[in-house]
Amino acid sequence: MIFFAAFLGLWSSGVCQPAEEDIFQKNEMEHYLLIAKIVAVRKNFIGGKTGPWLISLNDGKVARRGLFKHIRRPRPAPLPDSYQYEMAAYELDKLLDFNLVPPVVERVIEGRKGSLQLFLEGCITERDRKRMNLAPPDAKSFQNSLDELRIFENLVFNKCANTEDTYINKKTWKVCRVDFSEAFAPSSDLLPDCEISDGSEKIFRNLQGLDPEAVRAKLSPYLNGEEIKALLDRKDKIIEKIRGLQK
Repeated sequence: MIFFAAFLGLWSSGVCQPAEEDIFQKNEMEHYLLIAKIVAVRKNFIGGKTGPWLISLNDGKVARRGLFKHIRRPRPAPLPDSYQYEMAAYELDKLLDFNLVPPVVERVIEGRKGSLQLFLEGCITERDRKRMNLAPPDAKSFQNSLDELRIFENLVFNKCANTEDTYINKKTWKVCRVDFSEAFAPSSDLLPDCEISDGSEKIFRNLQGLDPEAVRAKLSPYLNGEEIKALLDRKDKIIEKIRGLQK
């Protein structure tokens, strides 16, 4: 996960997306990521074997960028790191309609299969927001977004409150979370030191309505049975926790 810190200058620079463009128009963005022409591939600029590639894309109408991960080292590897966990996090986010994970698709680039995720333009990390002491225009709404993110981080068992991988759109203050390549550990426990609040009514309602069979159908291409079972166990514990907070 540390390599995302090296992207700070890239993620927070460049031309902002048009105000009217919503990255969470999922179908449109997924289609773009799947069919856009690969204009340029930039790799090895971070170093290491697991560094993602920066991809320049163009569908003939719009130029965008993406991050491509091709490492596939799933569990039971001693040090799991897999682009498939990125896919699983996005599919789960769609099932729950949380809108926390930027669009990502599976694509082959230069003969390698991996995850291609929309590159977030005009964003700032939560770490830098704190460092620069930038106050959100609506402090309560922003904190609610962070609280809901904690619920999702517990659900996928990914590092909690990772300020380097939490991004905020500088215009809309929309909160996004990236880098799930080490998520979905087969633990039924919730994350330690990752406090859960009651969140929004929508979050709670969607968690309650999450169909285990739909989860298995959508996530089985990316997760094994043990990982899926642990995910569903954590979901039940989160629901129980939120119910206790609402009493």
